[in-house]
Amino acid sequence: MVSRAQIDAVWSAAGRMLSPSLVPSRSAVAPYDPSALKVLQLTAYDPGSSVYRYHSAANTVPGVVSAFARIGHSNPHCDLRQWDLEIDEVTIRVLLATADVVHSHMDYYVLTNNLREGARPGRTMARTYHGSVDPGNMAGSIQVNKDGIDDRMKAVVFGARPYHHRFGVPHWLPIPMPVDDYLALAKGHKRGAKFRIAHSPTMRRIKGTSEFLAAVDYLATHEGVPVEAVLIENMSHGEALQMKAECDAVFDSFWLGMQGSGLEGGAMKKPVLAGDPDAQADLVKLGIPVPWTIANDGNELRDQIRRLVLEKGFAEAEGRRVHEYVRTFHDYPVVGAKYAKILTEAVRGTSHR
Repeated sequence: MVSRAQIDAVWSAAGRMLSPSLVPSRSAVAPYDPSALKVLQLTAYDPGSSVYRYHSAANTVPGVVSAFARIGHSNPHCDLRQWDLEIDEVTIRVLLATADVVHSHMDYYVLTNNLREGARPGRTMARTYHGSVDPGNMAGSIQVNKDGIDDRMKAVVFGARPYHHRFGVPHWLPIPMPVDDYLALAKGHKRGAKFRIAHSPTMRRIKGTSEFLAAVDYLATHEGVPVEAVLIENMSHGEALQMKAECDAVFDSFWLGMQGSGLEGGAMKKPVLAGDPDAQADLVKLGIPVPWTIANDGNELRDQIRRLVLEKGFAEAEGRRVHEYVRTFHDYPVVGAKYAKILTEAVRGTSHR
């Protein structure tokens, strides 16, 4: 029998706010409230280093308290976790037994295979789809509610990106960003002799890496534009944030518009180059003006880079514009409040406590 004090001890334990060691967090954790909605986040891989940020964002607002458990070390760039299933299984089972919501990220594998549990009366299930889609195979590259699994789990279903609406995902829960943390990381950076543009070439074929490098090379070689490409790869999440903070702009992708890398740059108040007309239309349908500096192909990218480097005030204006969007929709307290509202409405009248 677990006592009330033991339950409170595990839910209020250290690690409610997680951050890479190179980026100490300035985000405020809401005081622990024993009556708050208790949410256990479960995953193995942390796609785009986003699950730890969802967990941290939830803990910045009243009304909800999040715990975060992972198993394995499949993401070499980000290994953050509050609890480890191979080390802390007893504690995690206390969290599981006392959670109001069990939130599985990507799939239900950790819950059903590692913990050998599933849905049960009095406990709400949730799932977030993180998956990116291949632009050449939109229909076949992501399957929502495959074989009716979300229906059987009676899950509250979230999507990390607006395009998930196209597949029937009801709730867009924006990828959270600790805006003040990242803004502080970039504070003091001054433009040098060359305008440095960061890019994370995680999937070169569809992110537009070749076109980006060609655009920068052409401008530098044939037009004498003082610009430099900075590839961010093969390093930890914290190191990547530090390198990005030392650049002047970010090129994200020609595919799906602005994703996690661009959101980080936007939080730092750096202009973000990105494209994809469909991704732009997804935002417009939500009533949100496209916040990034639009470049849908190599030619547009070259033209926009030239403007950012040479046109007085353009880079600063674009940085302010995208930053305002990130702060409005992706800041930790904003995402945390939206998350708490959706889950509270889902759980109302069904709590087992």
